[in-house]
Amino acid sequence: MDKYFFANAVLSVFCKNYMGLKKGLPVRPSEMGVLNIISETEGPHTPVKLAEMLKVSKPMITAHITSLENKGYIIKSPSPQDKRAYHILPTEKAQALVQKAKADLTHKLDWLIDGLGQDDFNSLVALAEKANKIIERND
Repeated sequence: MDKYFFANAVLSVFCKNYMGLKKGLPVRPSEMGVLNIISETEGPHTPVKLAEMLKVSKPMITAHITSLENKGYIIKSPSPQDKRAYHILPTEKAQALVQKAKADLTHKLDWLIDGLGQDDFNSLVALAEKANKIIERND
């Protein structure tokens, strides 16, 4: 088997399996990224800032914000400095979801650590981070 074909197959299955760790969420994984940021990092969080952090377009963030607001996970608060702008704030419902999802994912990642060992798990994460930087630089 061609080494590139094999690498593609292995990485594709890994990505599918990793995304499967997040199944069962009431929001899309990309929306969960928004909730994680606004719940776990210092604000204020604006649509532009969120788009930059997640490396997606502003229209994509706008769609996420609309969906999350309709589902009761966020509220928009007018910016005190600029009345045309707004900040994104998590609701209690969002904070509860983030905490549950974090606990579930931690439990599932513990499976990987148990199976790989801490050193190999750390190597996996370091190599994935290095690969992401290479891909982003050349994309």
